Amino acid sequence: MLKVAIVGCGKIADAHASQIQRIKGSEIVGVCDRDPLMAQQLYERFPVKRYFSDLPELLNDARPDVVHITTPPESHFDL
Repeated sequence: MLKVAIVGCGKIADAHASQIQRIKGSEIVGVCDRDPLMAQQLYERFPVKRYFSDLPELLNDARPDVVHITTPPESHFDL
């Protein structure tokens, strides 16, 4: 099973989550956003195991194989 996480839970994250759930053998093990409500809402819309507001916690607890960065482009380097 390919464990996928999504960082950034805005509009583009929905498109990523929608496509990830179509990939056989993959699961979304966690989503993360600085705003806990945004993470919770994505969690509620898609089959996601957990949601986080802290990136290190997501990485340590969910242990994803792949991380989709769906934050604004200017924030990618810092992540």
